[in-house]
Amino acid sequence: MKVIIAGAGLGGLCLAQGLKKAGIDFTVFEKDASFNSRTQGYRIRIDYAGQQSLAACLPADLYAAFENSAALPAPVYTMDTRMQALENKWVDQWIKDEREIPADLKADRHTLRRVLITRIEDQVVFDKDLTSYHVQPDQRIQCFFADGETITADLLVIANGAASALTGSCFPGTGLHDTGNVCIYGKVQWDEQRRQLLSPGTSVIFGENIAGIIDVMTFNRDLHTIVTPPEDYLYWALIGQRCSFGMQRDQSLRLSVAELQEAITQATSTFPAALDPLFSGAAVTASAIVPVRHSVQGRRAGQAPVTVMGDAIHTMSPAAGLGANTALRDAAALTAHLKKSIDGGLSLMSTLLNYEDQMLTYSAEAIAASKKGSALLYNSGE
Repeated sequence: MKVIIAGAGLGGLCLAQGLKKAGIDFTVFEKDASFNSRTQGYRIRIDYAGQQSLAACLPADLYAAFENSAALPAPVYTMDTRMQALENKWVDQWIKDEREIPADLKADRHTLRRVLITRIEDQVVFDKDLTSYHVQPDQRIQCFFADGETITADLLVIANGAASALTGSCFPGTGLHDTGNVCIYGKVQWDEQRRQLLSPGTSVIFGENIAGIIDVMTFNRDLHTIVTPPEDYLYWALIGQRCSFGMQRDQSLRLSVAELQEAITQATSTFPAALDPLFSGAAVTASAIVPVRHSVQGRRAGQAPVTVMGDAIHTMSPAAGLGANTALRDAAALTAHLKKSIDGGLSLMSTLLNYEDQMLTYSAEAIAASKKGSALLYNSGE
């Protein structure tokens, strides 16, 4: 079996590792010019399901590298804008350290991607945009690229993110619902000045129609690991209704540096003044604004040997921290189904239908949970 994966995000690379572990041939094609072409966020929370999925797809030493390069575990604090503790605000998907379920691991997204691409670099092709596909009479899939090249495989996996132009031809009816809400995230150095403002851990500040998440990312550099953790930093995200950022509902998110900083200032106007250095100190390249959207999921049409995973089929609000974890779960599930198919002789199409039935069920639950988390964090009515 030859598999083509469109997209070298977390899900696509995790699937690639799983296929390599299972002995299944693959190539990943990514339209970005290089691995470091763009910033794709900073801190990412990997829950128990995400950890299990990574463990299933990665060889043991690479999984250990993921664990060793994650930030040191620390508690979650919920508070109001006066920094007073709140007892009645808790998103169901957050895991407290004292529970029996393993605590979430806080990974640096770039470092995790570096782990996931390790040892498969020669099978990941950058600056290669897969634009369309065609099913041949022998039921193989012919993939067309923007540079004019065509490549044929047994299976195409669409893993190229939200608003993928490829998804609709396989899963008609799939689309994105823009909630009208936004998220601004940023990163600042964790220096001595900022150490005096916050305790290590995750601080969630609940305002009116907005929430701020501030996460201290400190790394153990004494551990031997295949990848080098980044310098300690402080990650923050502001998520809420546009009015909290001083923005109109239909306003473009292509903001100038000054406009972005003004939106941040407006959003944090009710936060303690002592926290201002966390937000105003972000380097221009270390903050970004994104819309909060969630997928309207379609259903498969036809018998093409094509399937889908990750944000291409289940974009969701970051409120519950489930987006990346669900993509990793896709990778492990699809790998397991394909391996079972090869070992047991099940047809490829039956295998894909089994995977999609499972994936659409748990991803719909994750989208619903993310909506519920949004409602709790910033009174969203999405």
